[in-house]
Parts: sequence; structure tokens; C-alpha cells
Amino acid sequence: MVNIQKFSLRVVKESGGRYDIDKTINNPIAARNLFIEVAELDKRSEEVFVMATIDVRNKVTGLFEVSTGTLNSSLVTPREVFKRAILQNAAGIVLGHNHPSGNIDASSDDINITKKLIKSGKILGVNVVDHIIVGNEGNYSSMKEENHI
Repeated sequence: MVNIQKFSLRVVKESGGRYDIDKTINNPIAARNLFIEVAELDKRSEEVFVMATIDVRNKVTGLFEVSTGTLNSSLVTPREVFKRAILQNAAGIVLGHNHPSGNIDASSDDINITKKLIKSGKILGVNVVDHIIVGNEGNYSSMKEENHI
């Protein structure tokens, strides 16, 4: 006789609210608005990596804080990102993080992890739509618009 543990996996909603933003992410400004209005990335003093999950119509189904780091870095792995995306049954994801320094240029580390996440997403069938970097005072950059991805 063997003892086997049974488990279930589920996503538990932490909080929610009503926000005056577009629920569909069809351009970088919509993603920026989500990351500033809901995740408040422009107000954080440490680097924070977030992810919005989207359905096949690019409607936001969830927002996750994946990693909180230091003044100038955060640790992000494909495992941590896609665990959340798969639990949400996401068709795609939009990545975002802040640069507390205000500089919105993508670093080589930013570009490398984004390319790694895109490759992982292709294997798993989850499209990485864009990666938004938020500075302060509402400024941002889109890795897609900057042709980094």
C-alpha cells in the first residue's frame, strides 16, 4: 500500500477594483496605462516585474506581480512567468517592469530575458505581445516599438 497526496491548483484573486482604462491591450499605450494605473509601476522605488494575461481578443484577464527586486534589477524566470499564464489559461501575455532611475532604455539584460520569455512562450503556446518599461512621470518604452522583439 502506498500513500499518495492529491493536490489541486487554482488562482486566488487578491484584490480588484474599477479603473478608468481600456481593458483591451491593442497598443503599447494601453499596456502602459494598465501598468501605471493598476500596478503603479511609476511610483515604485525598487524594480518590479509584472505581467498582464490576455485572452484571444487581447482583453486583460489578470495582472500579476512576478518579481520585486532591488533599485536596479529584478530576478525573472520563465518558470515564474508562465506558471501564472498557464493557470490563467492565457492566450498571450504583456510584460512590464519599471526603471526607478527614470531611464526607459532597455538594458541588454532586459532584452535577453524578453527573448528568452518569447522563446519559452512559443514552446508553451503563449504569445508574448510586448514588454513595456515604465520610467517616472508616465514615460515608457515598448520593446516591440523599439524593434528589440
